[in-house]
Amino acid sequence: MITVSTPRLSAYLLDPREDLAFTGSRYCVGGYIWQVCGAGGQPLLAGPRYPSPAPPVFDGQGAPEAFETPLGGADGPVGGDVCVTGVGIVEKSSAVEPFHPRNNPRVKAPCPWEVERWGDRVVMSTSQGFGERSITLRREVRAVDNRVESVNTIKNTGAAAVSLRWFAHPFFPLNGKLTDENENLTIAKVKYSNILTCGKTVPPVTLPESAGYEIDTDGMIRMKPGYPWEKGLFQELGVPSPPQKLAFEIPHPVVGSVRVQTDYDVIRCALWANANTFSFEPFVRRVVNPGEEFLWGVSYDF
Repeated sequence: MITVSTPRLSAYLLDPREDLAFTGSRYCVGGYIWQVCGAGGQPLLAGPRYPSPAPPVFDGQGAPEAFETPLGGADGPVGGDVCVTGVGIVEKSSAVEPFHPRNNPRVKAPCPWEVERWGDRVVMSTSQGFGERSITLRREVRAVDNRVESVNTIKNTGAAAVSLRWFAHPFFPLNGKLTDENENLTIAKVKYSNILTCGKTVPPVTLPESAGYEIDTDGMIRMKPGYPWEKGLFQELGVPSPPQKLAFEIPHPVVGSVRVQTDYDVIRCALWANANTFSFEPFVRRVVNPGEEFLWGVSYDF
């Protein structure tokens, strides 16, 4: 692990050269925030299988980020090579279209990363190419007081335009406890407390009719107590139009609240939760033309 710290917190990142056992095809390897801990060592992030010390790479943990649109090869045959941004060469093992890294888990050749580190920041950089498309990707994670910032920079170094669709996938602990009337935590008897609160956004998003989520008049999104949360639930949210930057105000059982802020216009946002965690997923989309550079990021105030 690689650590960036301030007196108030420490962020632990996977080392893209040594911690590949914790990575896969789904999340960007460089700059992968595995955990953030407070000054007293309390873990502040969670995951779908948390607190498993070695969760499945598909599930992940902490605050990973994902590039959904591959650099090239997605139109090739099953068994062919696909270049996934921030991951490397992945085998196209599924005929499901459109191609998505999560459905094609075999990484054949991880992309090489250069790592530069200081006490309060780390920069991880890689270069990737496929056909006429090539890029450099720079991932910087820095800690400032009680904030962790994650900043991406992509430069198109090839002859063809690069389509980019990316999202942050931070996992937060539930703001409540699982209990039943007899304090017997068997999954069949679990009742979920009404204080299982995910948070709200500024400006507000909208919530369609949902089996598991509800939104109060104050804009706070909550997990319904009657839903079987061990199954997990994905929910699209309605984002403002035209797209704009979003801030997420999230109740937190350790630090009271966390504020997540995008510095990009959010074109899509989803919410996912299970019995261990929940996550807001704010998306960005961009076409980067040859010679252009695009910079964007997200910050977490604990």
